[in-house]
Amino acid sequence: MSRVVEIGAPSEANEAIGGIPTLHYLDFLSRGRGEVIRLFFEDAGIAFKDHRIAFDDYNAQVKSGEINTLNPLKSLPVVEVGGTNYIQSYAILRLFARQLGKYDGKNDLERYYVDAINDIASDWRTKFIDSAFQSSADGLGPKQTQDDLKYHKSFTAPKFITALNNHLSTNPLSSGGPFVLGKDITYADFVIFQIAHDEDWEGLDGNPRLNELIQAVKARPRLAEYFKSDRYYN
Repeated sequence: MSRVVEIGAPSEANEAIGGIPTLHYLDFLSRGRGEVIRLFFEDAGIAFKDHRIAFDDYNAQVKSGEINTLNPLKSLPVVEVGGTNYIQSYAILRLFARQLGKYDGKNDLERYYVDAINDIASDWRTKFIDSAFQSSADGLGPKQTQDDLKYHKSFTAPKFITALNNHLSTNPLSSGGPFVLGKDITYADFVIFQIAHDEDWEGLDGNPRLNELIQAVKARPRLAEYFKSDRYYN
C-alpha cells in the first residue's frame, strides 16, 4: 500500500531549497535512486514528505497515465517542491547542493571531478538495474532468471568497484580522504554509498579506499541516527 510520511522539522536548509519537498519513489525499502535523495535530505537536515509508492500502484498509474502528471517519462524518483516537479535523481542532487552551497565542489575542477565520479557510480547502477529488472506488459518487475545478475556480480560490478577505488586512491582531489573531495562530503558520496549498499557491500574488502568512503558515510552523525531509526528499511 502506498503511503506518505512526514519526516523532520523545517530548517534553514528547507528555506534554501524553497520549502518542504515531497519525494515520490517506489516503496523499495531503503534501496535505489530514491534512497540517495533520502540520504541527502537526512544529512542536510531537510524536512520532507516521503511518498512511497507500492509497485502495484505504480504499474497501475503507468497503465492509466496518471503517473504522467509527475513525469511524462514515467520514471521515478520525482521531487516536488514549491509547485514544481524535479526529475532525474542526480540533477536533483546537484540542484539542491548548489542551493545549499555545499555537497559539491568549490570550483570548476572540483565540480567536474565530483560529476565524473558520480557518472561512474551511475553507470554502475544502470548495469545493476538492467541485470536484475525488466519491463513487461504487466509493468516493472524482477527478471525471471538470474543469469544476467550472476554475470553482473561476477564481472561487471567488480570492474566499477576497482575503478572507483583507483580514482579515490590516486586523484589528488581525493587525497586525505575519506570522501570524493577529501574531507568534504559531496552528493557523489551518497550515490556511491547507495549502489554499494544495493550490491550488498560486495567487493569492499579488497578495495580499502572505497571502503573508507563507505564507512565515513555510515558514521555521519545524522545518517548514523537515521540508520538506527524505524525510518530505515535495510
